[in-house]
Amino acid sequence: ARMSHDGKQLSYLAPVDGVLNIWVGPIDDPAAAKAVTHEKKRPIRSYFWAYTNEHLLYVQDAEGNEDFNVYRVDLKSGETKNLTDMKGVRAEINEVSHKFPTEIIVGLNDRDPQFHDLYRLNILTGEKKLIQKNPEFAGFITDEDYNVRFASKMTDDGGSLILKPDGKDGWTDFLKIAMEDTMTTSPAGFDKSGKIMYLIDSRGRNTGALETLNLDTNEEKLIAEDPRCDVGGIMAHPTENTIQAVSFTYDRTIWKFFDKDVEADFAELKKVADGEISVASRTLDDAKWIVAFLMDNGPVRYYVYDRASKKSTFLFTNRPNLEGLPLQKMHARVIDSRDGMKLVSYLTLPPGTDPD
Repeated sequence: ARMSHDGKQLSYLAPVDGVLNIWVGPIDDPAAAKAVTHEKKRPIRSYFWAYTNEHLLYVQDAEGNEDFNVYRVDLKSGETKNLTDMKGVRAEINEVSHKFPTEIIVGLNDRDPQFHDLYRLNILTGEKKLIQKNPEFAGFITDEDYNVRFASKMTDDGGSLILKPDGKDGWTDFLKIAMEDTMTTSPAGFDKSGKIMYLIDSRGRNTGALETLNLDTNEEKLIAEDPRCDVGGIMAHPTENTIQAVSFTYDRTIWKFFDKDVEADFAELKKVADGEISVASRTLDDAKWIVAFLMDNGPVRYYVYDRASKKSTFLFTNRPNLEGLPLQKMHARVIDSRDGMKLVSYLTLPPGTDPD
């Protein structure tokens, strides 16, 4: 479930004749939603709202050929348009920013099948403008102002290298990541000034921690870590880019808060349902959330949460056929093994068993 950035419309994925499509309706009347896409063969796996609040964007290939195209759905006209309609070309969405509601950054391998160049794509007209050729890189890191800040590539020893522009149409090494850290070390965005990079970093430690990296001074500061597990999710304000909360999942998902108001909201949400909380969608002003509760003993429950009134309004569950069944809760247990390791385990007891 998602909502438009102004909080007026609700969307979700659900089947039409057995194929997943996007449905849209009023946020206060989920039952009135109607399918706005018409895929007959290939399901839509993911999508998002454009910042116009009048368009949805998704990627789709043909017959599983993995040559994905970017499609735009116009909710006023009902038209679905292929914005990257080229044969043998794979499109990737690189950046979407609230500062440019009608434009996104996409990668296209139309010049060289091995490498994706970056284009600025107008979602209304389909017009595109080349902003960065790709001579050798696995990808680029851009910011919300659509500036190309870094490039990345694999190294011969199995590690990765992040490079920055040298100001002379070339690139210089910025950050080397050894092979053993490539899965748990990566940039995670920028602050509002663009001078601070958020970085998930496992170099020199056993787990990936969240840090800030000052791009002027190269000073690193630790924000959040857990010696037992890597950083899970990061909640940042939609426009201010401030870190509000960070999650870690060892046996259960826990949140470390950096915003007192968000912490108070989570405390209020814990009263709504007994499940692990995730914020699935937010308005641009961060006033409303769609909150998902992942349940041990039932389907995922979705609510609209109004932060000002602290009111939660139930929307639906993702698997209605699981409602009312005698499903049981999982009890997390960490067991000490004979060799001194910790075994994260889950115990589910039969119905009628005393959990104590």
